[in-house]
This record gives sequence, structure tokens and C-alpha cells, in this order.
Amino acid sequence: MPKSDNEKIYDSLQYGRGRFERKNRAVQWLQVAYNAYCRLQPFRDMRAECVDYSYGRQYDNVIVVNGRRMRKEDYMREKGIPVLQNNILGKLKRVVQGQFRLNDTAPTCNAPDPNEKEYAEVWSSLLKQNMKLNERSEKDARSFEEFLMSGMAIYKTSWAYRNGKLDAFTDYVNPNFAFWPHSLDFNLDDIRFCGLLHDLDFSDVLAKFSRSEEDDARLRDIFNHCLDNEYISSQYSSDRRTGRLAQTDFYTPAEYGKCRVIELWTKERRRAWFCIDPEESEPYYVPYDERGLIEERNRERIELNIKRNPDGTPMLGPDGQPLTFMDMDTYREQHLIRYERRIEQYWYYRYLSPDGHVLEEGVSPYWNGGESFHPFTFKPYPYIDGEFHPFISEMMPAQDYFNYYLIALDFYVRNAAKGVLMIDEEALSDNMSIEEIADQYVRTNGVILYTSKKGGRAPDTKTAGSIPGGFDYFIQLSRSLTEDVSGVQSALQGKREGNTSGVMYQAQITQAAASILDLIRTFNSFLTKTALKSLKVMQCFYTGRKSLEIAGEVIPYDLDTLHDVDLDVSISDDTDSPVYRALLNQFLIAAVDKGQLPFRVALEVGNFPNSSKLIAAYDRFQQEMARQQAAMQGVQPQQM
Repeated sequence: MPKSDNEKIYDSLQYGRGRFERKNRAVQWLQVAYNAYCRLQPFRDMRAECVDYSYGRQYDNVIVVNGRRMRKEDYMREKGIPVLQNNILGKLKRVVQGQFRLNDTAPTCNAPDPNEKEYAEVWSSLLKQNMKLNERSEKDARSFEEFLMSGMAIYKTSWAYRNGKLDAFTDYVNPNFAFWPHSLDFNLDDIRFCGLLHDLDFSDVLAKFSRSEEDDARLRDIFNHCLDNEYISSQYSSDRRTGRLAQTDFYTPAEYGKCRVIELWTKERRRAWFCIDPEESEPYYVPYDERGLIEERNRERIELNIKRNPDGTPMLGPDGQPLTFMDMDTYREQHLIRYERRIEQYWYYRYLSPDGHVLEEGVSPYWNGGESFHPFTFKPYPYIDGEFHPFISEMMPAQDYFNYYLIALDFYVRNAAKGVLMIDEEALSDNMSIEEIADQYVRTNGVILYTSKKGGRAPDTKTAGSIPGGFDYFIQLSRSLTEDVSGVQSALQGKREGNTSGVMYQAQITQAAASILDLIRTFNSFLTKTALKSLKVMQCFYTGRKSLEIAGEVIPYDLDTLHDVDLDVSISDDTDSPVYRALLNQFLIAAVDKGQLPFRVALEVGNFPNSSKLIAAYDRFQQEMARQQAAMQGVQPQQM
């Protein structure tokens, strides 16, 4: 009988398959990705609605009226209802984004071993350089905006060659093109697969997957429906890539002429030997077919414990057995590798075409120690029981409430009497028609003739005295509800009510900021995970010698010796922020004034404007003073 998939636990992968072969189709994995993508359709619809509300498209949602599907805005226009709104969500979103921008933080590497503190500073400097290379400050701000609207932030960190640099690059991922299975972990750490949809030009497909002329021909056969002509494709392209992205099809590219490529990462399994090596700091896995290497290494270590004669032969004891430096049982316990059969899990990647062709596949190149990982970093919010509840979604009912009363107020104002001229028919004059009276009524210094011979009353104007009581209260109530639900109070928006003292106002700001603290710290944890993943990727691929500036001094380091350093990453205040630079400058100036530090050292270490010019001018001044002093010392002996 054929074995089940669970019994073939070590055959999770099939090795040795050729690239682009007609029979090499991962249709089953393609279906797995498709099912996961379809299950996320409610999330994409929710995100699209939140984006519409954030940017003032609050009547774009589709409703059903008597079996007809139509936009809410179209329905209101059919009924003659004015489409009025005041986008208070956009303002509150910008306030929260501003609070995030005010937090000048940066990731810092920490070494649990105090002896490796210097190496932690090296990796902190490398991580900071990598963040500048990726322009992470702006990417983090835009990803935080995405986090507010969709409740999902995704980064992809990969080793790639771009713009003449081979380095670790971190890219923003649009959640509309990503997929992952449902999870019970709020960080999605327990998922077994994940992936991303790509829409690429055929030239990009060739650049990424082609290694030979045969590959070119096979790729052209697989993507024969795509156009490698930008002019032709632009004539037929639609605006779907920036339109309703929530309705993106899994198999069809969102833009005409593009090639849809499905990137899929899966957690695979295989038999392996789990090794505990007394001479290594961490356990590790060895492939199942390499058991002989473990035994060979143990034999070599046993040989090192045997005493040797000058000619290299073993020294024998009275019993004819080789003499050892250490008791063999103790030596085995302290120096030999202990191993056992286990199942190793690791990540495997596949790039698939819409019809299941495997364009490229392989074991994840991202290994850090004994850990295999995929390049994505996910942060859903709050993701309790698999549900998303983003910041914007909680305020959408309050926004609808506000718009409702705004429309009701407009309806009353439009239908109330506004300067209606009332004329008694008995007062009409034969010398002026109704049309002439209406014309004179709206003119400055107009004259209206009327007669009272028949007892007619003088013309009168009727106007609505005031807005009905309660309208202003309900409008203010809806605005207050929005602020209460969001936690973005007036103090946080820069509003100072009444004669509030400065201390009380600052306390109100602190308390208002606490209401969105969970939101910002949750996103900071996402940035911490991203920085840790970037660090792991750099540890995988950084090699050779590199000069780094540590504490103002340029020091060369051999990165080949720093790969196994155990590091943690934390988010702390950025020492490059203006506040820290100002504090450092004040400290250096005070030290110079007290004579504890030379002036030139302060210029080198501090962050002063035009410091290079100041240092050059200072050096010229010192040289001139030394020259004058030498000249004076040369003249003085002649005068005596």
C-alpha cells in the first residue's frame, strides 16, 4: 500500500528537478496559495473601505437597493440628496502620524555576552548604514500609515543587487498582493507558508530567472501572452493597479501586458541529525546522509586524546592499550559530538507561473546559525482570533454619524425661508409688474411701488430666524465621539481650551498621547522585528573587511569573524536626532570651558555646522601661532 503524506515525513521535497520543465508544475502548491489568497478577500475589502474613508471617499461603498448594486453616492444623487462630508478621519490620522514622526527612535544591537559589546557596536553601525541605504525613515512613515488604515504592516528583507550595490534591501509590501494562512498567533509566527504576487515586465522576468538561451526561449513560451513592448501595452492598459486593488485576481496581472509571478515560501521538513557539540555554543543539524562526517570528526577528536611517542605512534600501557590524557568516558562526555535523528524544519521558496510552472526554487538562502527563515515580516493589529481591527475602522461609524447631521443641516437650510418677499395682492400698483418688483427687491437702493387704497399691506420679507435647537449640539457630539473613539483628544491636536495652565495643558497632552501608545509601540515592535531580520540577513552575507566609524574613529573589521555573535535588537532613542546632537554639543562645550577636553577634539566628536571648515581653520590658526612662536624664539637670542 502506498504510504500517506504523514508517513513520508522526510519526503517533503523532491530534489533534482530541472528548471522550466513541462512536467515540473507545482499545481498543488499553486492551489494552496490560491485558497489562502481567496480567504483574505474580506480583509482586502475592509482595507479598501478604510482607505476610502481615510481619503474622503466615504460614499464609494457599494449598497444593494431593490436588487440593484450601486454606489452610495449614486443612490443619494438619484434621491436628490446632497453628497456632503467633512473628512475628520483624515485629520485625526495625520495627528497620529505626526506623533509617530516625533518619536526619534532607531534599532540598536545588544550583546548578552559583555565581552562581545564591541561587536554589538559594529553591527549597530552596519544596521544604521543599511537603514540609510533603504531610506527607512520615509518607508516606516508610509508603512505606519498603512498600519493605521489596514491593520497590517508587511516588509520584505532580501539580499539583492540594486543600483550597483549588493546588500540587504527592505521593501514595503502592499497587503493586497500578499497572502498567508489563518493563524492563532498575533505575530503570525506559526504560519507554514506565505507569499506575494508580482506583476513584472517580461524583461524583468528574464533578468530574474534566465540563465541561458534555453531559459529565454522557455520563459517566452510560458509567458507568451505578455508583451515586451511598453508602447503597445500602454495603449491598452487600464488603471487597475491603482484602482480597486482589493479585487485583484490571483491568476491575472493587474496591468495589461505584465507577467504574473507567484512567490511562495513554505515550511518544509526532512530527516536530519540533531547534534550537541560541547565545543560549539549552540546545537545544530547535520543532513541525514552526512552521518559519516560526524563520526569522522569524533574519531579525530579521540585521536587527539591519545598520548604519542616522538615518532607519532601511540604510547601503550601495561595492558597494551593506548594511554590517554583524559579518561575516555569523561572525554566523550566533554568533547565528542552527541547526535540523534530528528525532523528538521526549514523554509523553501518557489516562483510559480499562473499555470504552475516552477520558474525557480530552492532552500531558503537565509540561515542564521541553525535557524532558517523567510524574508517577510508581518505585523497584524490586533489580530485577536484572526480578526483585523485597524485604527481607522473604529472611527468610521462616527464619521457616518457626522456626515448624516451635516446633510440634515444642509437640508433644513436649503428648504427654510431665506428672504422670501411677501406682497398683498391688494397692494399691487398698476405702475409696476411683479417681475419689476422682484428685480428691484434684489437691487441696492431698489424702489418698490405699492398702493394702500384697497387696504393692502406693505410688502414683507420672511426669513428663518435660526437653526432649530439641537442641530449644533448633535454636530458637536458627533465630532466629540470621533475624538473619544480614536483617542486623539484636542490637546494632542494642538488645541488649548480656555485658560488652561501650561502644566495642565502638558498633562493633557501626555494623557492624550497615552491613548495611542499601544498603537505606536505595536508598530515599533514591527520595526524591531524588521531590524532583527535585516541583521540576520547581513550576518548571512556580509564578508571581508570593512571600515566603520565607531565613536568618531574609523576602525577596520573582519566581518568573517563576526557572523556567530549572539545579538539582540531593541528600539531606543536615536542618537542622531536633533535633541541628542544638541545635548552632545552642550556637553562638549562645557568640557572645553573647564579645560577637560581640547577644542579640536570637541569639533571632531560633536555635530557642529560646518565642522570640517572649523577644523581646517583651527589647524591653520595653530600652525600660524606655532610659526610666530618659533620666529620669536629665534629673534630673542640675538637681542640679548
